This record gives sequence, structure tokens and C-alpha cells, in this order.
Amino acid sequence: MSIETNLMEMNKSLKKLKESGVYDVEKYSYALLHQTNQLEYFYCHLVKDGDCDQTYYHVHKRPHIHELAYFNIGRGFPKELMDGHWCYVLKDMGYKMLVLPCTSIKEDSTPANPSFEKDITIKTDKHITYCRIQLSDIRSIDIQRLDLRKPFYHVLTDQQEILEFVEKNLFDK
Repeated sequence: MSIETNLMEMNKSLKKLKESGVYDVEKYSYALLHQTNQLEYFYCHLVKDGDCDQTYYHVHKRPHIHELAYFNIGRGFPKELMDGHWCYVLKDMGYKMLVLPCTSIKEDSTPANPSFEKDITIKTDKHITYCRIQLSDIRSIDIQRLDLRKPFYHVLTDQQEILEFVEKNLFDK
């Protein structure tokens, strides 16, 4: 298949999705455009001599383990978190980070499911607040997905408590 054929097929699928009225196709198409722009930046501006294996994206500031940072986690399948999300940094692996995406806790939120959700306390620039880490959406993510326009937040919940939650629920200990 050619690029043009693939794009025409995508256009058909996007029109069907839009007609369904149950999916935000505009947001999805913007996410695709954003990811394509990021790929273009990496492959057309950073890669030298065609050697992708020796090309790395570096950021001028990076979050530490046990902090919250804002990442564009991309689009996946239904029921997966998508687009921009605050994420708890579990491990820094150089050009990737192991993160636990977070969701907000609202007045009408259901209680945390103890097998894959944990409410944590964070300190923003102005106040102390809460969010919910989602172990079910744990992922390794490229540092290029970090949104440096957003600040990093300090997590007040004890780091060991979070690590024990992850170990217990991820490895059934």
C-alpha cells in the first residue's frame, strides 16, 4: 500500500467514527498530527547520518523519581488513558521513564479499586491536592513525550508506600 492509499483508508475510518457520534475524532486526528510532528522532529532534525540507534532526545530539565510530570501518553484503544496526563515517575531509565498515569479525583468519583488504583497526595505550586495513580495503565514512555511547559509536582505520599502498592498488585505478593 502507498501512503496515499493508507491516508484515504484512514479518512474513511475517521468519517465512520465521526458519524458514530461517540468518539472525538477531531481530538484523535490532532493526536495523530502531534505524533507525526514529533516523529518528523526526531527523524528529520535529530538523526544524523541515518543512525537512529545513536540518536537521543535530551531535555533541559527532567522529573525525578517520586515526582509527578505531565506526559502526552498518546492514543491507544478504548479504556486506556490517552493524550496528556499527569504521571507518577516510578523509574528513570535514561531516554525512557516508567510511569503510572494519574487521574483526578472528583466529588462523584467512585472509590479507588485497591487492586489497581491508589490515591496519593501531591503538592502543587499553590496547594496540597490528591490524584489517583492507575497501575492498570503503567507504561514505559519515551522522554520525548514529556511536556516541559508544565511544572513537576512533589509527591507527599510516602515513596515506600507507593512501591509496596505496585509490588503487591503487579506481582501478587
